[in-house]
Formats: sequence, C-alpha cells, structure tokens
Amino acid sequence: MKKLAVIGQYGTGPLYLTGQAVKTVFITDWMKRHYGEDQVEIVNTYGWKKHPLSLVLNVFRAMKHCSNVMIFPAPHGVKIFPGLVSAFNRLLHRRTFFIVIGGWLADFLKKHSYIRRATKKFYAVCAETESLVQDLKNVGIEKAVYLPNCRDYVDFPKTKDFERQPLHVCTYSRVTQSKGIEDAVETVCKANKALGKDVFFLDVFGSVDSAYKEDFEKLCSQNSSVMAYAGTRDADQTLQTLKECFALLFPTWYEGECFAGTVLDAFLSRTPIIANDWKFNSQVIRDKEDGFLYPYRDTTEAAKLLVSLYEDRQLYNKIQDGCAESALRYSSDNVLGQLAEQMK
Repeated sequence: MKKLAVIGQYGTGPLYLTGQAVKTVFITDWMKRHYGEDQVEIVNTYGWKKHPLSLVLNVFRAMKHCSNVMIFPAPHGVKIFPGLVSAFNRLLHRRTFFIVIGGWLADFLKKHSYIRRATKKFYAVCAETESLVQDLKNVGIEKAVYLPNCRDYVDFPKTKDFERQPLHVCTYSRVTQSKGIEDAVETVCKANKALGKDVFFLDVFGSVDSAYKEDFEKLCSQNSSVMAYAGTRDADQTLQTLKECFALLFPTWYEGECFAGTVLDAFLSRTPIIANDWKFNSQVIRDKEDGFLYPYRDTTEAAKLLVSLYEDRQLYNKIQDGCAESALRYSSDNVLGQLAEQMK
C-alpha cells in the first residue's frame, strides 16, 4: 500500500501555470521528498473531460493502492471530484483530504447541496485562511481546517539596485481585468507623475486570458512608455524574476482570490508588495511590516506607497526584513509537516 494518491493538475510548462496547478505540483513534490517517489501516485486531471472514463478508472485504481488521498479541484473539477472520491471511499475507506485553492468554495457549496454533502465526508477540508475555515464551517463543513499556502524557505539576499532606472515593478498573475492590471498601470503613472519623471516601469507577467486579450493589447499600446507584457515564467524562475523587481503590485479584485502564491513568492524574494485591500489579503499581508495594503482600488494611495518605498531606503529595508520573517512562517516544512502528521 502506497502512502498518498494525488488527484489534480500535475505537470510543467505553460499548461500548468494556474494557481491550482502550481499548488498541486508544489505540495505533491514536497510529499514525494517526504515519503519517497515510490510512495506517491498521481492522477493528472488536466484535460479530463476528453477522457472521462479513463479518469474514473485511474482515480479508483489510485485510491485502491494508497492509504491517503488528496484532491486539488478547481471550480469546474469540484463538480466531479469530491462526489467521485466520496463514492469510491464508501468501499475503500481511505483518509481523504480536500485541498482548497482560492476563496470561492464556501459560496459555491451554499448553492450546490449535493457537492456539499460529498465534501462533508472528507477527513479534512484544508482552507488557506482562518476566515475561509469559518465560512466553510458556517455552511456545514465541520472538518474544515487551516492550511495556509506555503513555499520552500530560501534565505534570499535582500539586495536591490536603486540606481539603474527605470525601476521595474511588476504584476505576477493571470492577466485579466479583475486581477487589476489597469489599476497597476494607473498606479505607476501616478507615481511617476508625483516624482516628476519616469522612475517606474511596469512588467506584466502571466498568461493572458483570451477574453481580455484585445483590451490588454490596447492597454499596452496606449501606455507603452510605462508598461510592457513580459510573458510567462516557469515556477522555478519566479523568485529570480521577482528579485529583479523593485516591488510587486497586487491590485487584484478577483472574486475567487484567497492566499495567492504570488504573495509568498514576494516574501521569499524579499520584494515589497503593494496590495489592494481585498478579500483575504489583510489576513496574509501584514500592513507596513511585510508589505502594504491600500483602500479598495485606490490607485492614488497605491502610488503614494510606491513613492514612499523609493524615497525611504530604511522603510524599504524594513519591509524586506518583514518579508523574510513571513517567508519563514509559511515555509513548507512548517506547514506541510503538520499536514503529513495527519496521514495514516
């Protein structure tokens, strides 16, 4: 009997750059190191709709051979995998873990009673913030537990080059309107105006949502002097990419946002983050300690914070020190070690 079956999007390359896929790969790889490669069986759910019967058989086979099961469903997958795993578990009696990605699940379960019933049967439903744990309990998921997002701790140097201008700031997420890309452009423009010169330049990293592509291309064309699309990066390039940036702008107002992995990457790379006070951000980012929060979509205030980081080197160093503290708090050995202790 193997230790763990993982059911989620697992792989590398451009197809696996969503928050769901990145988290699935990260936790799976940590479990491989912890238990051994041969103790973890993976069912890759990418493109499962093309081969539904094959997927069902692979899920059953993996659950049959493993004593613990983890699922990492996105909003589409949540309609299938909790019910499928719960049904098989009536026969197999495995210890099942639902790893919640994002902050949307409680609202979703309010509207889908049959999925809520299946979710209640899991040994643990692991949510990224304490508030989301409570939200899940409020809809009847009594086994909801806190499992924050995490990363392998790296003792990164906090050096930044202030002298080579323009200073590059970035967004690092899917490129959609609700991720606040337009707000980020406004922030950079207002900061440059306040300083009387083009000190900052915005690099936009991430895959472009097809529905937003035309608007985004127009945005880039109209603001080419202060921004550019910088493409995508593999997960193993993230820290080095952020290290080269003066600050990370996180202007998201995406409804499903929770504990974004991008925030952890900012902590690890010692890159100050300036974030919209939206959803659960205030539970992750310690304002004025490891980053900054500004009032909802207030780009004028966001620009002031960016200017203050530029003008006050002591403040910049303080935020970098706070990033290092938070990176250690959310280290994978601390967080996932506790999860591994629950496996039989």
